[in-house]
Amino acid sequence: FCISAKNWPDGLGFSIVGGFGSPHGDLPIYVKTRVHPQMPPHRYKHYYLMRLKRGDQVIAVNSQSLEGVTHEEAVCILKKTKGTVTLTVLSIGFPCNLPKTV
Repeated sequence: FCISAKNWPDGLGFSIVGGFGSPHGDLPIYVKTRVHPQMPPHRYKHYYLMRLKRGDQVIAVNSQSLEGVTHEEAVCILKKTKGTVTLTVLSIGFPCNLPKTV
């Protein structure tokens, strides 16, 4: 699915894990956590976070593929976005070989 969202000054509101060359092997980029996981959905200022969940794979940012990028490259791509950001996401959950504490 695709999500369009405003990139707020304090970020997009979620963290990522994975990437090419990660300590657990070459992995896609996954949503690790939402910034406020205990906050009720109606309180999110980042309304699109209601659709994102831990383990969703982030495929692209503004049509720029995240396939084969390192974790650091993915973070840079996400941080450099301005204005409205479109995320292409595959909702599959974490693969069983990826530790939850990564």
